[in-house]
Amino acid sequence: MADITDNEFIRRLKAFLKPGTKPGTEETEMRFIRREKVVVFVGAYIMAISLWFIVNLGGSFNITINIPVEPGNVPENMALTEDLPEFVQVSVSGDGWQLLNLYNDPPTVVINIEESEINLFDQVRQRLSYLQEIDVAKVQPLLLSVNMEPKISKRVPVKINTDLNFQPRFGLVGEPTYSPDSITVTGAQSRIEDITEWEVQDTLRLEGIREDISVTLPLEDAIGVVELSENEITYNADVSEFTEGETTVYIRTRGLPRGQNVNYNPSSVTIRFDVPIEQYAEVEKIRPYEVYVPYAKILEDSTGFVTPDIQQTAEQFELRLRSFQPKAVAYFTVLN
Repeated sequence: MADITDNEFIRRLKAFLKPGTKPGTEETEMRFIRREKVVVFVGAYIMAISLWFIVNLGGSFNITINIPVEPGNVPENMALTEDLPEFVQVSVSGDGWQLLNLYNDPPTVVINIEESEINLFDQVRQRLSYLQEIDVAKVQPLLLSVNMEPKISKRVPVKINTDLNFQPRFGLVGEPTYSPDSITVTGAQSRIEDITEWEVQDTLRLEGIREDISVTLPLEDAIGVVELSENEITYNADVSEFTEGETTVYIRTRGLPRGQNVNYNPSSVTIRFDVPIEQYAEVEKIRPYEVYVPYAKILEDSTGFVTPDIQQTAEQFELRLRSFQPKAVAYFTVLN
């Protein structure tokens, strides 16, 4: 490569760094040299870090780590009343390499449940005994109290809280169903005997609904050491678009004594209701509501006006009452 003066070098370097400049042969060589320097620097840095670890981790260190714990064998007819702690805090000292491996992959300590009070220090030290150059200095908590009761099971219904928002004119048809609709809960007697239902922790929230719903929800152990026969449940609901229907129904009197008659003015009520589109044609062929006034309401009235009661008689249809007119009617009694 030809000699390059300082000024020439600076000129070429500026041209190389300037956006849109097409590098020539010298610029390409300079770029190669720069990349080569970067690679050498990174390699040297990695080597230095590696050597530092090799030299320093060979010494002795003190660290505190969280080691997971889980219960050992529990008698078949007994159950824990409370969960064991998920972790115990352990202070250890020893060879740096072994501590590094222990920190990255701590072993699970299976608690031997034989007595009501357990010495965690002994059980953790026994579990880590395979690490010959590691000493256990401290375990927190040091002692663990364990209570057990007779194990019982109970079948309870599932409860799901929902927050459903539908698109305009859409809504549920019928009641939602759960699959399964109940589960078996098993655990310590004091934990199970007061459970009357199992409530799913997460509220089911859906927006802009216009189609049938089928959602699987997880079931979580929410109150400690309770076993569930299922780990998920499916929520199903039929959704339909609704349209408006209308019918006119004559008012009747319920509980009317023999020999009396009550006339109303007006004598009928116009009812507006929502009905699923697929049910509209059938509903139009019948009178799906009954309008009546209990005779007891007339006896108690002193104004001469009563509000009739509206009752859906076609229970096989998913109807929603919107309004009825008039809200109150005049009446007069006719004696035979």
